[in-house]
Amino acid sequence: MKNSHVLVALMLLTSRPLNAQLNWQTFDVPGSTYTWIDGIDGETIAGSFYDGSTTKGFLYNRQTEVFNILQAPSADWTLPLAISNGTVVGSIGSNSSYVRNGFAYYSGSNSWSLLNPPQGVQNDLEAYGIDGANIVGGTGSGMSFVLNGSNWNFFNSPFGTASSAEGISGGKIVGRYYNIGVNGGGGYIKENDNWTLLNVAGATETVPRDVDGNMIIGQYRMGNWTTRSFLFDGANWTYLDAPSANSTWAYGVDGNTIVGSYNDASDVSHGFILTVPEPSALSLLAVGLGGLAILRRRRS
Repeated sequence: MKNSHVLVALMLLTSRPLNAQLNWQTFDVPGSTYTWIDGIDGETIAGSFYDGSTTKGFLYNRQTEVFNILQAPSADWTLPLAISNGTVVGSIGSNSSYVRNGFAYYSGSNSWSLLNPPQGVQNDLEAYGIDGANIVGGTGSGMSFVLNGSNWNFFNSPFGTASSAEGISGGKIVGRYYNIGVNGGGGYIKENDNWTLLNVAGATETVPRDVDGNMIIGQYRMGNWTTRSFLFDGANWTYLDAPSANSTWAYGVDGNTIVGSYNDASDVSHGFILTVPEPSALSLLAVGLGGLAILRRRRS
């Protein structure tokens, strides 16, 4: 295997008012206690919400303003995590078990399909990303995977004992690596057999979540439970902190639109839709740290 190990480092410069150039929009499902957005494809966003008793998924078209609740059959909770061409992927599960099942939902036919791995592979996985016919994700045992139709490809990164594939764009996969039983970890970019490290300098954990062309988004932590988000366009890093947020999680990117969630000062989770300047206008931004608040069952 040909491996290319390249470290992408982060230099902290003086703070610049780039946040003022970012268009942040809060999105809350009406009547929900918490809202999370995880995926975007054109005008359609996918995510989940908690209504006080159950976690359900949703699809929302920003142009037509059509809202659909997604609740997988025989599942106690449904987490849509990515969308491409009307196909939604994510995970479902029961409140009595920690086992997750990956799923694909086809909005055109309103049909559901479980992603059942080959015999001998534990059925505890989540589908995190999709691009066309390719679905990526991670297993409970710490393996990354790519699924195309009925063809499964399981792999690990050369950087740790475990990994998960979080996003895919064409032949480029981004994900996280870590060592089982050890906190922290870092990010990777995989293009065919070429591997690249993607780590925020000084961070105890870097997790790329999605990729669209050269645009990679995700989160990182600096030595504690504080979580912040980033955008890396192949040359520049931009920190993403929702206004008045304790913490910000970026999960999906499509063109110059980023979606995710943030916690406010009361630790209530809200979805966000963020429009960023064109890549040529992006520059490095270093701003203050916030605090990590509510956790939910999703990408670990």
